[in-house]
Amino acid sequence: MKIVFVIDSWNGGNGGVVATKRIVDELIARGHEIRVVSTGQHEGPYEFFEVPGYYLPFVRESLEKMNFLFARGKTSVLRKAFEGADLVQVQFPFFAARKAVRVAKKMGIPVTGACHVQPQNIIAAMGKEDPMMEKMFHALFNFCLFKQVDSIHCPSSFAARLLLEHGSKAHFRVISNGIPREYHPRRVSRPYWFADRFVILNIGRHAMEKRQGLLIEGVLKSKYKDNIQLVLCGKGEDTEKLIESGRRLPVKPLIEYVTHEDKLLYLNAADLYLHSSVVELESLSCLEAIGCGLPCLIGNSPHSAAPQFALDERFLFAMDDSDSLAERIDYWYENRDALAGLKKPTLEMAENYRMERCVTELEVFFGEAAAGTLGAGEISGDVTEIQNDFYLTASGKRSA
Repeated sequence: MKIVFVIDSWNGGNGGVVATKRIVDELIARGHEIRVVSTGQHEGPYEFFEVPGYYLPFVRESLEKMNFLFARGKTSVLRKAFEGADLVQVQFPFFAARKAVRVAKKMGIPVTGACHVQPQNIIAAMGKEDPMMEKMFHALFNFCLFKQVDSIHCPSSFAARLLLEHGSKAHFRVISNGIPREYHPRRVSRPYWFADRFVILNIGRHAMEKRQGLLIEGVLKSKYKDNIQLVLCGKGEDTEKLIESGRRLPVKPLIEYVTHEDKLLYLNAADLYLHSSVVELESLSCLEAIGCGLPCLIGNSPHSAAPQFALDERFLFAMDDSDSLAERIDYWYENRDALAGLKKPTLEMAENYRMERCVTELEVFFGEAAAGTLGAGEISGDVTEIQNDFYLTASGKRSA
């Protein structure tokens, strides 16, 4: 198939961009012809069509640190990129999306959407949490994309329910963004500076909605703080703040951006992965952790799909509650042997999310969308109706 991905930014500081790049690479490896419409100039095994970009002034600093630009939908570029395509896939629900959908429809090319962003992602970049702004952004996303296309790829059933609850009538196809092949268990030697400590790992952008500060507070309240090594891999607008806060811990935490090789090392050498983000449509970092067999302790946020990766209730703590987190840390510190024995069920869970499986499901979805066998209005009403129509890659089952 000839598939065009329209995405505002093609730099790797955003989870949706990272997920898209991984999917594009897999599709190319399977023989599909891929074109990318985005901001900036990039080279790769695909045709790239550049459109102008811009920053929103009230989130400029945060976007610059993420290396993220919003795209302007330039009609001449879109028409050139879409010529001869079998399908146009629009990744973000911003202003360029509406133009891309209109151009594709005028050219008679099937167009699908994707759900990779929540209003809270943008609001948090402003340093705020505001329910009224959430409603405003949901309306904007519907205007730009979610009410403009007949079918949408959702990385989790949580994401699909979110779109349905806010008015989209599209066909939702639930398919995980997948675990790349390099995230698998491997024999490694623990870094010497881990010593015999209980090592807690977190990977991701240092930002308000990711709540890495809560991890520091949780460790600080633990009975075993003197023997806990906290590792916060990443960078972002909150990095300096986290470094300052981390000075209160008796064991100096690692708070810095690390190489891909070190990331794989830590995922295979740590004792526990800790995920505190309050906003997630899936969570690439949890996918990577379970891919390596590392169990995840997860904040139970109503705005996050990440709790799906908890093996059981012992791997959940109350959102934004450092006391609840400290209790869970203490439990697993005292049960380190049992925790080590949970690698096998973690890997069994991961098999449902492996990239090969997920891309195969995406190929089916794209093929059906291009053939016009999917349509708006197929799914409506309550969650029960959704579950009857979803392709649940996470469960390994396809509902009739």
